[in-house]
Amino acid sequence: MSRKRLQPDLDLTPLIDVLFMLILFFVVTASLLQGQISVRLPQGQGTPIVGRPAVIEILPDGRIRFDGAWVSREETAALALEAGKAGRELILAADRQVPYGNVASILETLRKSGIRDVGLGLEGGNTP
Repeated sequence: MSRKRLQPDLDLTPLIDVLFMLILFFVVTASLLQGQISVRLPQGQGTPIVGRPAVIEILPDGRIRFDGAWVSREETAALALEAGKAGRELILAADRQVPYGNVASILETLRKSGIRDVGLGLEGGNTP
């Protein structure tokens, strides 16, 4: 008499469900982190921006990020011009430890490239 070996039946549905939930978690987390500014802004009150502005960040060590990507000072002006042509508002968000001269230098670079309307990022509430 021959014995038939029983093969275990493995259900993959719970594994697929868990993988799907992990993928959703990482996609949602990545989309929430994308719009954050990584500098400590100076205190003040201003008007909130509607829509998705183009953000230039100046970090305390002098490095510059444009919409989350590291750029040079020259690239900043070119990217800001493209964003302005696309109808996006431009916000300059400098860390509170960045010397005023560095902020003024970036504003001057933007002005020389033809950009006149730049908002300054502040930490605080709305104007009353």
